[in-house]
Amino acid sequence: MVSLLQEDRRKKNKEPYIKPSSLAKGCLMYVAFELRGEPKPPFDARVGRILSVGTDSHRRLQRALERHCLSQELFFEIPEYRIHGYCDGILYIPEHQAEELASAGYWALEFKTTASSEFAKVKAAGMPKEEHERQAQIYLWGLDVYFNGALPLKGAIIYYEDRDTLEHLAYEVYPDAEAMADLLARVKKMLEGLEDDRLPEDDVLPADHWAHRYCAYLDVCEAGQKAIEWQARQPRELPDEVLADIIAKRIVAKKGAEKIQGNKKKPGQRSLLDLSSDMGWD
Repeated sequence: MVSLLQEDRRKKNKEPYIKPSSLAKGCLMYVAFELRGEPKPPFDARVGRILSVGTDSHRRLQRALERHCLSQELFFEIPEYRIHGYCDGILYIPEHQAEELASAGYWALEFKTTASSEFAKVKAAGMPKEEHERQAQIYLWGLDVYFNGALPLKGAIIYYEDRDTLEHLAYEVYPDAEAMADLLARVKKMLEGLEDDRLPEDDVLPADHWAHRYCAYLDVCEAGQKAIEWQARQPRELPDEVLADIIAKRIVAKKGAEKIQGNKKKPGQRSLLDLSSDMGWD
């Protein structure tokens, strides 16, 4: 402990490591660019404010759970794969507080603050987003390896919060050894390639993936540029938010029309029974 406290970490020239959030994107080309130190464009001021809202939400949630957590911002590092990061927290649920006995124990926490549109998609899907589940898997694996199995995690809890309404969702994620083995094999291959100055050009997101449009390395990524060109040639689709707005307006208009019409029927052919009823004939 004393020697660790005396270390001047600023003087240590440490090779760059992979962040779980970057690896969770599923694109090893992105990770390789990050390891090589390729420059990223500065954040737009609005994006910076959105990120600040997310950070503040994380802190608020952590404060609310501080008495229920074994640790918060728990660090792990796996030199073999050059991966390190911080888990939002380790929640402990004692048996006497568990609604179900099976939920008692230790859980890794991952907090996600989203816009209302994204929150609605996650809610409708009834499951976490793929990249968020992958990030949770990385934490479960990394913490288990770093602490040599001493941390008996049952799984992870991904907690979503709508930053506009503060509505929330929570999903459980359990360790998937097969998925992690596949991901780590890809990381190994990428690291070996980088030693020979080779980029993982065959390990990128599919051409139709939405993330290409927002990639910080699009200017230097040939695969991403080709994906954008391919997407531009595809039939245009309305954004989900626009489509939802159109449908909602049609529903409201239809309800309004029904109120105006009341029980009146549109002009057209009517049966003898309809005519008898309208005229009050017995």
